[in-house]
Amino acid sequence: MLKILLPTDFSENARKAIDYAVRLFQKEECIFYLLHAYHDAPSASKARADLENDLKHLAETIHKERQYPEHRFESVFMIDSLVNALNVTMIDKAIDYIFMGTKGISSLFNVFMGSNTVRVISQLDTCPIVAVPAEYDYAQPEEILFANDFKHRFIAPELEPLIKLTRLWDSTLWTINLYSGKALDSAQKQNKEALKHALKGVKSRFSEVQMEVSITSTLYKLEKENKKIGMVALLKTKHGLFEGLFHEPVLRKMTFNTEVPLLILPEIV
Repeated sequence: MLKILLPTDFSENARKAIDYAVRLFQKEECIFYLLHAYHDAPSASKARADLENDLKHLAETIHKERQYPEHRFESVFMIDSLVNALNVTMIDKAIDYIFMGTKGISSLFNVFMGSNTVRVISQLDTCPIVAVPAEYDYAQPEEILFANDFKHRFIAPELEPLIKLTRLWDSTLWTINLYSGKALDSAQKQNKEALKHALKGVKSRFSEVQMEVSITSTLYKLEKENKKIGMVALLKTKHGLFEGLFHEPVLRKMTFNTEVPLLILPEIV
């Protein structure tokens, strides 16, 4: 049984991510935990008890609307910061995935620079996180784009969440290496072959793609040119491709107006 954590502030963006997760896993046996992290403050628009009731009502409403027999919904109300509440619940419930909505324009800039999402992605290192653009309309992912520089040698638990999502709807995992004029060294070649071996039994293909202005603009172009791409996946490492996204100029980040969910895989040390 999969355990999915769904933080909500009762906004449309949060509901978009919840609906996406529920429909994505509609064929799977799942427990969905709807989490609201509450900070008691004089400026709060609603009292704690009202928000607790709203959370329970939301869980009941989603269950009635979708009516997937393999799905259960539970509400989790915590007085804590969002990051702490997610971390505690993630450990306590043995969570498999976290799904979050992104605010405003559906851009990678917002994913990495948005106040709540950036804190979650930056500080939670042990659970896959899926950031769902606010304007995304659900579709079964025909292809999942996996950006990789082959500097990391994967172990099975790191790939398991990605493989699970790929097999969910019989998607194709498209692994790309962004070429910037430097050929793969021997270690990278070995890591690439090890990854191919780990993905045996998974529909997959590998390509080398010419790097353009930046990582984000290149991924943006690929996404725009291939409408089959229903998700983009990245591995969160301290060194390598993921780290580079934080160091690209902000204006370049803003050009990557992604229209599909972004999966962040944790590195297991």
